[in-house]
Amino acid sequence: MNILFLSTRSPYPLISGHSLRTYHILKGAAERHQVRLLTFVQLEGERNPENVSHLQSFCSSVYQFDIPADSSRIRFGAALAFNCLSTLPFVAQKYDTTQMRKKIRELVGSEKFDLIHVDMLPLTAYLNEFRTIPKVLVNHNVESLRLYRWFQTESNPIKKLYLGMQYRKLRRYEIRAMGQYDVCVVVSEEDKAILESMGVKNKIFVVPNGTDTEHFKPSQQEVEENSIIWLGHMDVHTNRDAALYFWREIFPLIRKSLPQARMAFVGTSPPKEITKAAKTDKNVTSTGFVDDIRPHVTEAAVFVVPIRIGSGTRLKILDAMGMGKAIVSTSVGCEGLNVADGQNILIGDSPIVFADKVISVLRDEELRKNLETKARSLALEYDWKHQSAIQEEAYQYAVRR
Repeated sequence: MNILFLSTRSPYPLISGHSLRTYHILKGAAERHQVRLLTFVQLEGERNPENVSHLQSFCSSVYQFDIPADSSRIRFGAALAFNCLSTLPFVAQKYDTTQMRKKIRELVGSEKFDLIHVDMLPLTAYLNEFRTIPKVLVNHNVESLRLYRWFQTESNPIKKLYLGMQYRKLRRYEIRAMGQYDVCVVVSEEDKAILESMGVKNKIFVVPNGTDTEHFKPSQQEVEENSIIWLGHMDVHTNRDAALYFWREIFPLIRKSLPQARMAFVGTSPPKEITKAAKTDKNVTSTGFVDDIRPHVTEAAVFVVPIRIGSGTRLKILDAMGMGKAIVSTSVGCEGLNVADGQNILIGDSPIVFADKVISVLRDEELRKNLETKARSLALEYDWKHQSAIQEEAYQYAVRR
C-alpha cells in the first residue's frame, strides 16, 4: 500500500514516549508498505540532517514543518488568547498550518494513497483534505481525559478556568472526530472503554505501547545502593508535575528513613529547584538530555513513575521493565498495562505509601530482584514486533471498509 503518515512531532531521535511509539509503528509500516512522512518539528534536534537521513532510510520521503504558535512566547500567548473566541480546542488550531495543508493537498492531488495514518487527534484539522481516502486515527492518549486530570490538579485559578474551558471544547471535538475515521487505534483496553463510554461507535483497535527488548535488556552491572531514578522530559506538563510531586512530597519522606538515598533526574528542562539542589547536594543529580538512557537506568536500584496526570500507557515503564528494573508507580502512571501490585511492580497513590514502597525495595534485595525478574518477563509480551502486527490488522480493516 501507499500510506501518507501524519505526525504532530518527529519520531526521531527517540527522546520521548511519543517519539518512541510513533517511530516503531512508522518503521513497522514501512517494512510492509511505501510510506511518506509529514511531520511537525518541536525540537531543533529533530532537524539534524543525520536524524532526517535515518527516517529517509525507510520512508520514501520525509517533510518537516514548523508550528507557528511555538515560535515565541508572545505568539504562543496570543494563540491561547484568541482561541477563547473559537469553538475548537486550542490544539486543533495550533497544528492547523498553511504549509502542512498545502503539502497534504499537493501529495493527495498528485498520487494515489491507499491509506492515511493520522498520528494524534489534533491532526484531524486536515480531514477535509483526504475525506474520501481510508484513514486511521491513532490516539496515544484519551486527550480530553489527560486535560481533565491536569484541570483537577491545577492550583492557579486562572489556569484552572482556562483548562476547564479547553476540556469541554476538546471532549466535544474528540467525540466528533472519532466518528469520521474508518478505524481508531488506542493504546489500552482502558482507553477503549473510556471512548466507548463517551459515545464513540466506530471500530477501535487496541495496539498497546511496546518496547524493543533487544535494545532494552538487563545488564550484568550491579546497581548502586540506595539509588533512585526519574526519567522523562520535564518540559511536558505531565512529567513536570510528576517530577515536582516526587521532589516536594515523596523524596523528603524517603530521606527521613534513608538519609543516604540518592536521586537522579534524567531528562530535559528540569525545574529550577531540582537543578539548584543538584549543585549543592551530592546525593541529587540532574543530567538534562542524554543520548542513551540505558547507563543511567542500569545503575539505579529503583525506577519511579510518580505520574498523576495523563492517560494512555507509559513507554518509560515498558523500557525499564525490558531492562529488568524494580519499578514504583502511581496507578495513573502504570494504567493500561498488564501489571499487578506486588508482583511485577509496586503501586502507591499517596506520598507516604509511594515513599514506603521505594524504601522497601531499597532495603530488601530479595524483593528487588524478584520484581526485576518478573518485570523483564512481562516486557517480552510487549515487544514492538507484536504491536506492529496488530497495527497492520487495523490498516487492513480500514482499507477493506
